[in-house]
Amino acid sequence: MMYKFGKIDYLNLLPFDVFIKKSPLPSQFKAMVAYRKSYPAKLNSDFLFGRIDMGFVSSIVAFRDRGLIQKAGIVAKGEVWSVLALPKQSKKDYQSATSNALVEVLNLNGEVLIGDRALVYKLNGGEYEDLGEKWWEKTHLPCVFGIFYANKGRALAKKLSQNFVKTPIKIPYYLLQERSKKVGVLRKDVLKYLKRIHYRIGKKEEQGLLCFYRELLFLGIRKPKRFG
Repeated sequence: MMYKFGKIDYLNLLPFDVFIKKSPLPSQFKAMVAYRKSYPAKLNSDFLFGRIDMGFVSSIVAFRDRGLIQKAGIVAKGEVWSVLALPKQSKKDYQSATSNALVEVLNLNGEVLIGDRALVYKLNGGEYEDLGEKWWEKTHLPCVFGIFYANKGRALAKKLSQNFVKTPIKIPYYLLQERSKKVGVLRKDVLKYLKRIHYRIGKKEEQGLLCFYRELLFLGIRKPKRFG
């Protein structure tokens, strides 16, 4: 059975792109991963309405009583560089879900900006508050911005996520050049940025995610989902 896969189309998952290309997976599945890319809020909707079966989505999706969290995600311990609150009038980012909620949890004001656009803004010297850094100051726990989630094909999702987090990834020079040019940042800055992110969800990351969910409960947002 061929499962529908969705992936956040940001630089932070470039290592996963390389992992998939090198994996002994059917070419049809690899094409599916390459095709179904979008921003987090769109993928959240696609997942909850059954348009995708598995993939990387916003952490806040796990509030719904569907799916199973895998041991892979998009995690930062401190500054993340790509999830920011700008010193402007309060405004949510249409591409986000988790970060829009996180700014409320952190009791910050400003315009939320995420992803590659936020990275470019930060590297160009704009004023901002880094939500990863603010979360660390508040909790001393990693911040899990995205998760590998599965509604169908859980055996495959488990295998993919486990192999991804334990496989050393070396990004080819040509691919770094290609993506840095597309986003509009220097290759060296892409490498520095990726060093701020890790992908394994261990005990500390679970604690951070569950802490985030508890904070959302206090705000009266949604019911949390257990880990599987």
